Amino acid sequence: MLSERTRVRDTVTLHGYREHGSAVTQPTLGAPIAVKESARGAVARLAVALFGLGLFAATFVTFHFTEMPPEGTWALLFEIAGWIGMLAAARIVTDRWLAPSLVISAWLLLVVSNAFGTRLIERGTDRGLALGFNYVTTLITLEAGAWLLLALLMLEGTARLWREDAQRSSSAVAS
Repeated sequence: MLSERTRVRDTVTLHGYREHGSAVTQPTLGAPIAVKESARGAVARLAVALFGLGLFAATFVTFHFTEMPPEGTWALLFEIAGWIGMLAAARIVTDRWLAPSLVISAWLLLVVSNAFGTRLIERGTDRGLALGFNYVTTLITLEAGAWLLLALLMLEGTARLWREDAQRSSSAVAS
């Protein structure tokens, strides 16, 4: 059984040379992974990631697709929670720090382009509006590129998690 500590001695012949016998013990191989516990961990990570994405989607829809977006402290806290949810989802799914940094970059580009666009509208000069429109368009394009790269990283991370789960399942069946 896997839970019993046994000492295994094996010799291997490789290209005519005989390797010296080495003792392989259970602690050397690492603790056996409980399949149910690892599956629970994967499900919990997926649930947190989906909750974060859902929270971000809810804030996005609330602030961008409603006629009168909410205002005040609760609205600010709701939007911050959505961005934190996206940060958490990006970190969990990709298992890297590049994706959360892309979320922060996209947020900064959004804030800067909104602030820049607002200042241009307040000034109201034709030349300034034309030049400012080009800058705002560039910032929005950079933001879209950051979101696209984040989406690709999250798809790659999801595929990696899927492969790891399939390998875990196949090794559990083989055992």
